[in-house]
Amino acid sequence: MFEIYPSAEGNFNSKICSLIEKIEATQRQEDSVPKFETEVHVGITITDKDIVGGLQEKTSNYRGNTVARFFISEGVRYGLENESHKSLVDLAEKMQRLPAFRDRLSRDFIEEAAFNWLEKTFSRNDQEKPFMSVLIDEAREAVKPITVYVPVANMIVQRPFSFCGVVICNITKALVDEMAAIGGSIDNEQQKNDAAAFFDKFRKDYQGYAAVEIRLECEPSFANDLAVMTAQRVASFLGIYSGAMLMPDVKCICKIKGTENLAQSTTISRSESNSLRVTHGVLDQASMRHWHISENDLDEYAKCGLGVLSEIAIKEKPTEFESLILNTSMLYSKAAFTAEPLENWFIYCLLLKALFLRMKMSQSNRI
Repeated sequence: MFEIYPSAEGNFNSKICSLIEKIEATQRQEDSVPKFETEVHVGITITDKDIVGGLQEKTSNYRGNTVARFFISEGVRYGLENESHKSLVDLAEKMQRLPAFRDRLSRDFIEEAAFNWLEKTFSRNDQEKPFMSVLIDEAREAVKPITVYVPVANMIVQRPFSFCGVVICNITKALVDEMAAIGGSIDNEQQKNDAAAFFDKFRKDYQGYAAVEIRLECEPSFANDLAVMTAQRVASFLGIYSGAMLMPDVKCICKIKGTENLAQSTTISRSESNSLRVTHGVLDQASMRHWHISENDLDEYAKCGLGVLSEIAIKEKPTEFESLILNTSMLYSKAAFTAEPLENWFIYCLLLKALFLRMKMSQSNRI
């Protein structure tokens, strides 16, 4: 499962060993003092007495990205920050792009494993096992087969069909019954009632509607991100066939469920009788019609290149012309997901510009 060229494995082991020299002792910066007191609710306060075992710290920037990592060894705080931490991130990204890891491990998984190995190696001043061997062992434990369903808003299919390496199918009653049976076997009465209420809502929201079924073999925390990324790409390509391009005031309804309405609002109303009401509203309403994809529809879509697009999308190394088809198809699909005529016009202009530039480049290469 995890076959890596010995030269590449040795190269990565050498590079991560070089990071040990970049680990430095550092003082914890004092927490910034707020400009004024607030009444924001504090859910829990953690003290030193609550911490058991080793402690690692992470510092994030305003985007939520980790920019520094630290550990405590013999009462001293050590870590990687700034350019040193960036070297760790860059190395983890390169490892994640290896064919053995690309669709199985996330960059965060590799970065976490790498920093844990650095901490142990630095603290013991001894390298018990090369990092790549440790990573492969941890990957074997973490990587499991998993099937992920990503529901698609307002879509129903007559029969399952394959597209871009995944399957578009309905979440059937039989599937929901199978999942609900697990909740019915719970002994605790309160938990059993909670499970029944959960599946009752689940049926109303998802049963009978389409989903992108994606079979993966990866670490569980990576499965969700990988599935959503795949489903978004599939939904974009499929949106070309929705007919939304012909309806200027309607956006395509073919989006993964939960993203069909992006702009939302929340209002908190308090009446004279002190009754409280919280209302969540949608500012950017999507089409309320459903998209029923029948067998006849699939036959018509096939005449318009559905199968061709599907085959190209799953190629690891598409040709230059095939890459052009994918890029223009993705750009063209954007017009289906906006109800603003000006945005549509802008997207079409970008599409034409991209085509002309590519044609001009091709002609230049021939000359």
